Amino acid sequence: MDELKVKKDFTDIYTQDSPYEYLKEMDRLEYSIPDSTKPLYNSIIEQLEGTLSRPINVLDLGSSYGINSSLMKYNLTMSELNDFFLNGSKPTKKETKQFYQKCNSNDNMNFYQIDISKEALKFSEEMNLCERGMNIDLEAEKLNLLESLPKMDIVIATGCIGYIGYKAFSNLLKVIKNRQSNSIESETEYIAPIFAFSVLRIFDMEDIEEVFEIYDYSVVKSDIKPIRQRNFSDPKEKTQTISLLHDMEINTKKYEDDGNFYADFYIAKSKN
Repeated sequence: MDELKVKKDFTDIYTQDSPYEYLKEMDRLEYSIPDSTKPLYNSIIEQLEGTLSRPINVLDLGSSYGINSSLMKYNLTMSELNDFFLNGSKPTKKETKQFYQKCNSNDNMNFYQIDISKEALKFSEEMNLCERGMNIDLEAEKLNLLESLPKMDIVIATGCIGYIGYKAFSNLLKVIKNRQSNSIESETEYIAPIFAFSVLRIFDMEDIEEVFEIYDYSVVKSDIKPIRQRNFSDPKEKTQTISLLHDMEINTKKYEDDGNFYADFYIAKSKN
């Protein structure tokens, strides 16, 4: 399971042409991690709400069809999304809009989303799941689009770290540092955003942690137990994953041996 194969598998599984197809695939794999990370993200946002007198700006990396914003901004669950999108005929755009309009919206969160799928971002914008979606390559040298965004308070990523690597964070943190040094947005000191993300246990975080260190961030792995992400897609994926983890001297007995991917949860905060 080399890096190129992992990235290809990620694209094949997570990139679909519609929210219906995406959630259908996620349901098949019993993808559940957004339900588990939701309260972790919300707890950080609640802390930020105590210090900021405006809506919290959230940058969601690898956002797909706005799953995190659906769960957090509209207080939904994966089960409720599946019930709407998958029980019966494929919902129309009008029916989908009506579904979200009937939900109670938390207007103290503004989502900005980055993903490799233009269709996913278009859907998210049309359904008011985000203020703006950006189809950009985080590992490219220039992230000029990010310069036009308001100041981000928290950057989240559910399940895409590892598929995007240290170069993406180096470029993103470079933009953030430039914004911080040139900030004229308020009279108060610019506060660097908090990063919170889940990382599958098959991925080594060393390079990413080094990048955060360069930009004066401290990265801490949460002491909560590993979070179940999804089923393995087939026996081969299970065998390859467990073999890789054993090579990394990671015990899989209570986790991957049961047929699922598991992820650790990390939080990164500026030292300044």
